[in-house]
Amino acid sequence: MTAGQLTDVDLHPEPVTEYEYDVPSDEEPETTCPYCGRPFRVQRYATYHLDVAHPDELSDEERAAVEDVRDDEEHELFTFHVKAAVSVFLTYFLFTFIYALVWAG
Repeated sequence: MTAGQLTDVDLHPEPVTEYEYDVPSDEEPETTCPYCGRPFRVQRYATYHLDVAHPDELSDEERAAVEDVRDDEEHELFTFHVKAAVSVFLTYFLFTFIYALVWAG
């Protein structure tokens, strides 16, 4: 079989996976997607979904919400990185200090 013969083959004519969004009977979704009806537990997840699945259909208000969520996420990630860096620094300092005390005798 040559490479030219493969160009006519449609590898995935149908969706490989059918997504199911069943909500447990004892739970009520906080919000749903206004475009496809997918349920979400948290409004933030729905905002992420709108940005990924329906970027061309967003209104100005929805775009502003997406930007707000992105800004919040960037702040949370920055805060995590600062905490991680400080934790590593303090751990290094603690072990160095203990090592110096042990060898100083």
